Amino acid sequence: MTRVKMAAAVLLLLVGMSVFTSLWVNRRCDAMLSQVDQIYELAENGDTMTVTDMARELNAEWESFREGASVLLKYDRLIEIDRLCSRIVHLAENEEDEMAAELAELRDMLEMLKSGETPLLTSVL
Repeated sequence: MTRVKMAAAVLLLLVGMSVFTSLWVNRRCDAMLSQVDQIYELAENGDTMTVTDMARELNAEWESFREGASVLLKYDRLIEIDRLCSRIVHLAENEEDEMAAELAELRDMLEMLKSGETPLLTSVL
């Protein structure tokens, strides 16, 4: 009976960690997605100084998130987003036209990361 209780405790611990991780990833991705939308709108309006500052903030937030996420998520899912965040900062500083495309790609990658960590019955079975 003790083994059954221990197994149930370990199983509950793993389920709890999974739920906590998915909520954490979803909340952080939502925050970064809203920043991406703000950067895109400001870039469309031509506010280059604010775009540069917000791009740096987005990159700093991503770096903060990546430190914890690299322990919980596959590294190959994070490396492409890491590249895009640093590229957006460079594009914002140099006022290049490619930034809209890079922001759209970053948005898609963050959406994929978020949806990949959302626990669904079909993804568990």
